[in-house]
Amino acid sequence: MRLLCSTYPMNCYINGLEGFWSYAKERLIKHHGVSPERFPLYLKEMEFRYNHKSEKLFPILVKYLCDLVPIL
Repeated sequence: MRLLCSTYPMNCYINGLEGFWSYAKERLIKHHGVSPERFPLYLKEMEFRYNHKSEKLFPILVKYLCDLVPIL
């Protein structure tokens, strides 16, 4: 069975979604739960880490942070 995601140009598969939620649940257990106010932030961080799990995160974060600095 396939689940189509309208927000992405590619198809999202249920196995991929289950894999992400399994990953997210495991990480949230380590934090002993999170507050409802901060849950979207934790979820976004887990999404970023899941999408870049085979890459080194430091160079990616440096690039994103440097892109925020305006060129004078």
